[in-house]
Amino acid sequence: MDVSSSDSGGYKPSINIEQAPSLMAPMMHIATAYGFVVAAAALLIAYAPQVAHGLYGAPMVILMVHFFSLGFLSMTAMGVLQQWVPVVFDVAPLPVARVTANFLLYVVGILGFAWGLFQQQWAVLAFGGTVIAMAILIWSAGVIGQLARSSRPRDTIYRGIQAAVMGYNVVWVLGIFMALSFLGWWPEYRVLPIHVVTALVGWMGLLVLTVQLKLTPMFSMSKGSGIKPAVPLYLAAGGVLLAWISLFIGTSLFRVGALLWTAAVVVTIMQSILVVLHGKAKTFDQVFVGVAAGWFLLLAAASLAMWLNPLAVLFAFWGLLTLIFSYQARIIPFIVALVVAKRTPGPIFKAFFMAQAMHSRHQPLAVGAMGVVGAVLSAMGRILVLPRLETAAGGVALLLIGSEMQALVSAMARGRKQAALRS
Repeated sequence: MDVSSSDSGGYKPSINIEQAPSLMAPMMHIATAYGFVVAAAALLIAYAPQVAHGLYGAPMVILMVHFFSLGFLSMTAMGVLQQWVPVVFDVAPLPVARVTANFLLYVVGILGFAWGLFQQQWAVLAFGGTVIAMAILIWSAGVIGQLARSSRPRDTIYRGIQAAVMGYNVVWVLGIFMALSFLGWWPEYRVLPIHVVTALVGWMGLLVLTVQLKLTPMFSMSKGSGIKPAVPLYLAAGGVLLAWISLFIGTSLFRVGALLWTAAVVVTIMQSILVVLHGKAKTFDQVFVGVAAGWFLLLAAASLAMWLNPLAVLFAFWGLLTLIFSYQARIIPFIVALVVAKRTPGPIFKAFFMAQAMHSRHQPLAVGAMGVVGAVLSAMGRILVLPRLETAAGGVALLLIGSEMQALVSAMARGRKQAALRS
C-alpha cells in the first residue's frame, strides 16, 4: 500500500505497513539489546585499566566486546529486521512463536558464552558459542525465506540484505577459529582482524548501508533518485574480500581494503546529502545530525584501519552505537504508532503522521554529541593510557543509553495518549 499526504509533494513510501508484525517480535529483541549494552558499558567502567593498557585478550574485555557486538548490535539488527523485512518486501511476518523461540535460543547462547568466559569454563563457552551459531542459522533461514517469497524486485536493497545475512554467518564460522586460538589449539590470532572486519563491515556495515537506502528517503520525503545506491555496498564488500585475501598475501592488501571502506563512507555521506536536499519534507529532520555524527565516527574508523590502528575498532563501535540510537529515535515511535493505528479508527497510514508527533525532536542531537564525546574520551584513554578517561567514556555511554531509553518511554507514553484520545 502506497501512502501519501497532502503536503508531501507527491512522495510515496513504497512499503506495506499492513504486513507489520506483532509489537512483541521486534521489541523483545530491542529491549534485551538495551540490557546488553548497559552491561557492556558497566564492564568498560569496571575494567577500564585493562582497556586503557590495550589488554584486549583479557577474558572480561572479550566479554565486554561481545556483549556489545552480539548482545547489542546483532540483537538490535535481528529485531529491526523482524519488522523491516515484512514491511519493505511485502511478505507475511514470521509467527511470533517462532520468533520468540529463536530469540530465547540466542539469549541462552550469549549467556552461556558469557558464563564460560567469566568462569573460564571452556566447555560452557563452547556450548554457548554452539547455541549462538544455531540461533543465527535459524534466524537467517527465516529472513532468507521471507526474501524468497517476496514479489518485490531483486534490487540493491534485496541483495544487500542477502549479503549482510551471509556475512553474519561467516562471522560465527570465523569465531570457531578465534575460540581455537583462545584455547591454544591454533598457532596465533591470525583470523582476529578478519573476524572483526567481517562482523563490523560484512555484517553490520552492509546492513546499515542497505537499511539506510530506505530510511533516508523516507525521513526526508525524497525519491532518492539520481544516485547509484549499490556503489557503497560494492566498495564495502570489496574491502572485506581484500581483507580475507590479505591472510595469504600480507597486510598491504588489508590497507587497500580499508581504503575501499573509507571510500564507501565518503560516497554514502555524499549520496545521503543529495537525497536529503531533494526531499519534500517541510522541515529538516534532526535525525540526520545524529546520523552524520555516526558516519563521521565510521569515517575515522575506516581511515585508522588503513594504518592498522586498533583504535579503528573503538571508533567503529561508537559510530554504530550513534547511528543505531539516532535511527531508533524515529523507528521505535513508528513501530508504536503502527500498533496504535491498528487499534484505532481510520486508515492505517495515519501511523506515519502519528509517529512524527510521538518522537523526540532533539534526541538525535544529544545522541550525536554524546557519541562523539564518548569516542574521543575512549580514544584518549587508550592513547594516554589513562583508565579514568575510559571510565568517563563508560559513564558517557550509560548517560547516552539512559537518555535514549527515556526518550523512547516518552514516545510510547505519547502513543498511549493518542490511542486514548482517538478511541
